[in-house]
Amino acid sequence: MTTPLTALVFPDVEEMVVNQILDVLSYEAATVRPEGDAFTEALPFVQVARIGGTRVTSTLEGCRLHDDARISLDVYAASRVEATDAMTRVRAAVEQMQGTTRNGGYVLRTWEEIGPAVRPEEPNSNVTRIGYTAGLRVRPA
Repeated sequence: MTTPLTALVFPDVEEMVVNQILDVLSYEAATVRPEGDAFTEALPFVQVARIGGTRVTSTLEGCRLHDDARISLDVYAASRVEATDAMTRVRAAVEQMQGTTRNGGYVLRTWEEIGPAVRPEEPNSNVTRIGYTAGLRVRPA
């Protein structure tokens, strides 16, 4: 018997990426940036946000079912050197998700849409932010 499309639950791709970073890198990671001293204590910190993507729930053949999520990852660190090093590790951790199952989803493919770049941060904050955009094709596990 085939599972009706309405019964399928797509995984939360943000949660999948946050948990990957927490498990593989032991960096603090979340969808919301901590405030005040908690933010400074969390450095390096990775903020994960879904910024788009499409879900394919059916095709003419009825055989494809996946979510092409676009994820923005921002690494905050006390220095540019530390932020660059952390970003290198974050990129590798996201790439390693391909072919794995986590949080109710199976990652079919990962790719990089926009490579790492310094993103503006509040002046005089003494924090460097480097971000990039990744793509993940995920299906329910």
